[in-house]
Amino acid sequence: MKKRTIPTTLALSAAALLAPALALAQAQAADATPGSTMAAPAAPPAADEAPAADFEPGRRGRVDIGAGFSSLTGGNSNWNDEFVRGNVGLKPGTILNWELSSQRHFDQRGTVGALSLTQTLSPWWYMSVGGSSGSADFQNKYRGDIAIYRKWTESQQWVTGLALMKSASRDGIHRDTGITASVAYYSANDWVGEGGVVYNKSNPGSVEGYRGFAALTMGREKQHYFTARIDHGKEGYLPTGAIASGAGNQVGFQSTELSLQWRQWLGKDWGYLVGGEFYRNPYYNRKGVSAAVFFDF
Repeated sequence: MKKRTIPTTLALSAAALLAPALALAQAQAADATPGSTMAAPAAPPAADEAPAADFEPGRRGRVDIGAGFSSLTGGNSNWNDEFVRGNVGLKPGTILNWELSSQRHFDQRGTVGALSLTQTLSPWWYMSVGGSSGSADFQNKYRGDIAIYRKWTESQQWVTGLALMKSASRDGIHRDTGITASVAYYSANDWVGEGGVVYNKSNPGSVEGYRGFAALTMGREKQHYFTARIDHGKEGYLPTGAIASGAGNQVGFQSTELSLQWRQWLGKDWGYLVGGEFYRNPYYNRKGVSAAVFFDF
């Protein structure tokens, strides 16, 4: 039987939209600060069809430049973010993702940087490794991630992943260890679905938590993409600097986050990106919007 592979443009772009690889999205996760289990698992790219394969114009890499704003309840101050991020194919089968962001959260200003590398191991296997570090109390002093992915079936449209994360806060007290198991389906009809579960242990106190997530991306490269993602479960601790305006011990609580994103090409190699987020826990809600311009090269 003739093998049918995942369409390259759909697989690559959908993976990037669902979540930037490993440390990038996880370093940026809205409430993924010391003791939190809000880290967003990385979506698997098409490992043996890396954008660097042919170095075609508009296929080698991408840069996003943008900003975000969020309003918070419970007496917490608003958030402001400015960021530049992107990816580049270093060689066939090797993708470098990077991000630099200036963030003002909970009346503090900090800068976070992140790098991750996705490497093809074989036609069926690939892996990612990444790290990030921030300068403010609400950001991690360090965070490291490593993940392995495998494609399944003749068409390779099913992809499973297993990821490990370790992080430490700048307060010298809080630490997290997390494991993510995920499964994704790359449809031949211009959509990608992903789901999974995250187990996290936060210290001090060995606070255990489980979160589930699901995401859907629809669209086509050089036209537009729409992505929706929902995440729900148990967090370990409130972010450093957050004001808790509610009952409870602020440890081991439930939270939910919903995000929507639209990427629209206006020309062959550029366009805009807009998004919205809603997050809530027992102590405060957060509503946010973001916008960026992007350039393909």
